[in-house]
Amino acid sequence: MKLPSIRALFMCSVFIFLGSSLHAQTIYKKPGMVDFIKNIPSDISEYTKQTLCYENAQNIGAMTLGTGLLIYYDDKLLDVSNNIREQGGWSKQVDWYMEHIGDGYLQLYVGSSLIGYGFYNNDDRALQSASQIFESVFASGILVQLFKHVTGRESPFVATTPTGRWRPFPNQVDYHNHVPNYDAFPSGHVATITAMVVVLSENYPEHAFIKPLGFLAIALNGLGMMNTGVHWISDYPLGIALGYGLAKIAVKKGRVSKKNNNINNSFSIFPLINHRGNVGFSINYTL
Repeated sequence: MKLPSIRALFMCSVFIFLGSSLHAQTIYKKPGMVDFIKNIPSDISEYTKQTLCYENAQNIGAMTLGTGLLIYYDDKLLDVSNNIREQGGWSKQVDWYMEHIGDGYLQLYVGSSLIGYGFYNNDDRALQSASQIFESVFASGILVQLFKHVTGRESPFVATTPTGRWRPFPNQVDYHNHVPNYDAFPSGHVATITAMVVVLSENYPEHAFIKPLGFLAIALNGLGMMNTGVHWISDYPLGIALGYGLAKIAVKKGRVSKKNNNINNSFSIFPLINHRGNVGFSINYTL
């Protein structure tokens, strides 16, 4: 029997995989105390660029058309909303609670809780999430107020026409003396709750309940405000778009995805016999 040569014994397939891991690790930057304020101007600038770019023209057209259709049916949909409350049998006090889901206090509570948890556990993800919530809520609030002061739409409970009168560029003294006459469009409440839901769902994807619970909160908030006469349903699409877009920008700024070259290092040796009966080894080393 012919003994395998030294060359045959050590002639092996040596596979050294010198590649980085295919898994990307998300790194969260620890935010500064006032980062959420400093980022707001650039967030608004980036949102404006993304919104007005040519690639987004179709989305703008679809939202404009959808909002226009909702405006046409606003008064009828308001009746539908009130019928849902009557059939559901809940009181106006419940509507009040639903309305206040997006008034900012819930977002302040969630953000503050994340800050406390983040500092106690040295968790940059929690700290960054809190900063992003405040950042996107304030940024969307600025744009919401800008739109309100430009459009001047009546809220349902003071409406003088079936779908609310519009008074573009209202006198600012009149605006501040009679706010409900001018501040319906768009909804800041919906923008606020949307921003928080997006930040939490983006930063905690392992918690599958966040999205459905968040969507439910947005729906309840919208229904409550229609029943209390604060908003028309057509006030919501732009509010959702503002909260969603600015939250996505804040999330992107607050974390860095980079490849980690030291994940799952392994070293293994396997026996190898080729078709001629030569014996060797297959050495696999993965970095």
